[in-house]
Amino acid sequence: MGLFDVFRKTPQERRAEEAHRRAAQEDLEVYSGMRVEVTSGDGRIFLVAKLLDLRGDRARLEPAADGSLLTRLDEPLNVIMRGYSSRTNRAVVLEGTVRVGPNKLWQAEHLALVQPEENRANVRVETDLEGVFTVAGRPGVSEERCHIRNMGMGGVGIGAQARRDVGDRLLLEVDRLLELRDTALCCQILRIDTHKPGYFEYGCRFLDLDDEKERRLYRAMYALYHGLY
Repeated sequence: MGLFDVFRKTPQERRAEEAHRRAAQEDLEVYSGMRVEVTSGDGRIFLVAKLLDLRGDRARLEPAADGSLLTRLDEPLNVIMRGYSSRTNRAVVLEGTVRVGPNKLWQAEHLALVQPEENRANVRVETDLEGVFTVAGRPGVSEERCHIRNMGMGGVGIGAQARRDVGDRLLLEVDRLLELRDTALCCQILRIDTHKPGYFEYGCRFLDLDDEKERRLYRAMYALYHGLY
């Protein structure tokens, strides 16, 4: 290809070629079948989906919840996809474009790996909500109030006056979220983020989410992501 052929290409064509080149180097097909959260910088999408038939830098997305929650797209939209690969045992962040496809599937194109400073597998939305929790397996421990600092499909950050330990399992209920009304979410404390006299902040991951709880959590996250609370 001559030098002037490069300049004749449109920016979109050059981006597509670069995405193909990076995909070939990165062997993205290992992530086929991974569950991902799809978000766009302009707030038009929050989608939980399965990444299917990943070939090169293209794949299909199968939404895990009702696609009617989403705005249809007339043009491809730039997005970030976050997931966790059980094959590589690491969080995975991809960038690319998506557009509406046939049979309720979405088409993903120009996929490439991203290496951000914090390679978190799930979107976390900052919140200002209140909740209550009990400690699983300890029937004698009373219900305790807490502050929900952030929430994602993978876990939650809470603040509380109660001193708990890494590894403790909590049954958490969140006030004000209609999507999670009368729903106890099981989570496990992974770390104590900070503590001061009489107050502790915990980073937790969700456990044992069945299909119904995952659907409820998705709808709650969609509402939080779009500022509906």
